[in-house]
Amino acid sequence: MMQSFRNHYRLYISLTVTIFLFIIDVNGLGAGQVVVGYYRSWARNEYPAARIQTENLTHVCHAFAWPEPTGSISAYDDINDLNLISMLNHADKKILISMGGWGNSYGFTAMSNSPIARKKFIDELIVSFINIGYDGIDIDWEHPSSFTDRNNLNLLIKEIRQEFDNLDPSLLITMAVPAGSWTGQWIDYTFLKDYVDWFGCMTYDFHGDYSDHSGHNSPLFSSAKDNCGSVDTAYDYLVNQRGLPQNKVLIGIPFYGKEFGTNRLYAPYTGNVVSHNYAYIDGLIGNGWTRYWDNESHVPFLLDNFMTKLITYDDSLSVRLKCQYAQTKGLRGVIIWALGQDMIDERQPLLETIGATFAGNIGVDSKVNNLQSYDLDISNYPNPFNSATTIAFTIPKSQRVILEIYDIMGCRKDVLVDSYFNQGRHKINYDATGLPTGIYFSKLIIENNIKINKLIHLK
Repeated sequence: MMQSFRNHYRLYISLTVTIFLFIIDVNGLGAGQVVVGYYRSWARNEYPAARIQTENLTHVCHAFAWPEPTGSISAYDDINDLNLISMLNHADKKILISMGGWGNSYGFTAMSNSPIARKKFIDELIVSFINIGYDGIDIDWEHPSSFTDRNNLNLLIKEIRQEFDNLDPSLLITMAVPAGSWTGQWIDYTFLKDYVDWFGCMTYDFHGDYSDHSGHNSPLFSSAKDNCGSVDTAYDYLVNQRGLPQNKVLIGIPFYGKEFGTNRLYAPYTGNVVSHNYAYIDGLIGNGWTRYWDNESHVPFLLDNFMTKLITYDDSLSVRLKCQYAQTKGLRGVIIWALGQDMIDERQPLLETIGATFAGNIGVDSKVNNLQSYDLDISNYPNPFNSATTIAFTIPKSQRVILEIYDIMGCRKDVLVDSYFNQGRHKINYDATGLPTGIYFSKLIIENNIKINKLIHLK
């Protein structure tokens, strides 16, 4: 009996190590920059999913759903866009459901403070989003504001991670976080960095109608005339002061700017501060407005010809400099708020600049561009599963595919596929009704490459 157990254990460890090595190879995220674009569900008419330049992205955060105090989840209408999910899956990109956002974070405090509400929230997250194809969750709590919130956020993230690991360890947990200590003090980075895949720093909105003077929306470096922060101070705060590893930090790039009623930077202004999409701002240049460049902060700004209005924003040059900054600092990549705001006719110049700057080094793309790297995952949850699941795989060219099922003893139980498939992503439904409860492995064979994935069958 003991010898049999040891044999099973050795086989399990061997397969687990193989799986681990394959996951490192397949995942691809550590090999290149991560480019995360927020997709606004309420703006889908002006920017339909078909216009998303997936070649310049690795991940899409679908905004927004949010927790109610009881733990139930609310969302904008038609948040579950199956066409969007399918399109990104076929492009071999990841999609996360983004929870919260400005104005939608009121339920986090009460929900996270109750074990019952936390469980309800996680259960609804899995049923309503993970089970239909989302690859994880992006927490955008704006903002924790007490020690209680800080501790409860830890509990919430830990419990989500535990449930995700039971389903599929590749499911992602990410967070949108502030650029300084005003609200960042209530985030326990020391604890969370072991559970969160990356932290997207909102390095924008450094000035607005909440500041008593005008200033850049997203300066790369701070001016000696201003102390409201910058991308560089945010990096220092998260990495040097709070101890986050560089490869878990993403900096934010805004595809919008701010208009102030003033004729200069760092001066009092009149009226309301108005946000404009990049596409609108770009059309002003030469049409009553003049572009200037700030050599200190490495971002542009506009002044109207009457010298009464100032617009601070990002353009292709400043976006390229921010991407290069991320590369130089060894950061994981960038987040974008928001996709579609740079749409000018059929071009998206800011998104294209990001793709060009990171050319050949965008993480997820490496899965399909490298002929020695293949993707095999269980894409129909839950996993553990009861009787049936779906096995998904991606191949970079048309070729013969063999997909087999093995038990923990290494005995082959089934051959699901042995035929030629076209390039792209494919899904195979697997009915395991005849198998007893236990741990199984799907084995994908393509040419001389083998990938193994663990399946847990519960009846």
